[in-house]
Amino acid sequence: QLMRVYGALMWALGKVVRTPEVLRVYIGSFWDKPLDESHDCYNLFHNEAADLISDLNSLPRNSALRKINELVKRARLARVHA
Repeated sequence: QLMRVYGALMWALGKVVRTPEVLRVYIGSFWDKPLDESHDCYNLFHNEAADLISDLNSLPRNSALRKINELVKRARLARVHA
């Protein structure tokens, strides 16, 4: 059921966000108390949280690359409209 909701969310976001890249959506548990290790999705939620922390830590390192990619994208658009 969780994967069905995830697929529907990605389908809806694909229509709204017009980028060629696939969006990364993190799945997690947002209860006030910690998730029980016997829960079916415990490993999935734990791995997703670790990926999120890793991606947040890599943001400063990737900022220059993102700026260059944005500049290239704008240059291509300017060339098309020239």
